[in-house]
Amino acid sequence: MMTEQTIKLIELINEGKTCNEICHILNISNKQLFNNLTILQNKGFHYNRKYYSNGAIVYRPIKSNSGLGEFYSKKDISIITSHNEIEINTLEISDLHCGNELERLDLLDRVYNYCIKNNIHIIFLCGDIIDGTYAKGNQNIKDTYYQIEHVIKNFPFDKNILVISTAGDHDFSGLYMNNQDIITMLKNYRHDIIVGNYGNTFVHLKNDTIHLFHKLNGSIFIQSDVAIAFHGHLHKYSVKQKEDGTLHITVPSLSNINQPMPTAIQSTLKFNKGYINEVYLNQIYFGDDDYILNEIKFNISKRNNIPSSSILNEEKEREEIFDDYTKESTVDDSKTLVKKTQRLSQIEKFNKRYGL
Repeated sequence: MMTEQTIKLIELINEGKTCNEICHILNISNKQLFNNLTILQNKGFHYNRKYYSNGAIVYRPIKSNSGLGEFYSKKDISIITSHNEIEINTLEISDLHCGNELERLDLLDRVYNYCIKNNIHIIFLCGDIIDGTYAKGNQNIKDTYYQIEHVIKNFPFDKNILVISTAGDHDFSGLYMNNQDIITMLKNYRHDIIVGNYGNTFVHLKNDTIHLFHKLNGSIFIQSDVAIAFHGHLHKYSVKQKEDGTLHITVPSLSNINQPMPTAIQSTLKFNKGYINEVYLNQIYFGDDDYILNEIKFNISKRNNIPSSSILNEEKEREEIFDDYTKESTVDDSKTLVKKTQRLSQIEKFNKRYGL
């Protein structure tokens, strides 16, 4: 027999309430909601999830065969935007290797605080979330089940931040060797961490596509018409622009494995007619403060030769889903520099908490 709270939860989902709205109405945490929905799933209740550029999640009842296919398949991920969004800020990280003694969960906390103070709601993660069944160096956690559990429990959380990821070769080793699928476990217990597939994951923003790639043994980089390809696996930062304008960005490791100075990448994506036409990249170092190591701008507008009268992956019915927030660009596209970012009270509290 279902409780009154469970019945109310189903009603709120059917009304189209966001994850955060449901938690506020029921006075529960987001993680409690995730657990309740997993229990409902085990009772046969299936819901698809819609992800928004402001970090919101909406659960949608399955009412068609196509919706059922979406629930069961590991497929492309769409981020729904507001029709008036012409600029989106994201942050890219890679190769966390959780379970290895050289993991840096402390830097993940810094990443989240950086995102909060800079109104960044989307983090792209390029694979190797866990250290898997083989390692460079020593492992604090050897079993892949407990490595994934470690991620579920200790990966930072903010109700307005989504992590969209591909899975890497170390993640795949848990499935290959132990039948432990990190994608399924995170789908059930961390709705804010969305892993599309192993190796290649495609993310749709308006009319454009971003490719998240991590090399697997025997896998290939799937060629597709994308604006940006973010690569994991190499533990270093590099950028290359192809003749057609497509950007290939290798994202550095946020661990100390082969990386004495872990960093992240902030990307500012500017849109024209639903296509990305300008990209600003900042490499962020989390030292005694947050530092911008270098800045660079790319124009990729020559990719966009097809006029569009309508834009995909936009929300036009419920504008209240989107928070009103403003963004300020501090990019100087002609310089490479080290610059200290503005500190807000939340960061000051964080630094005080960790003695930084």
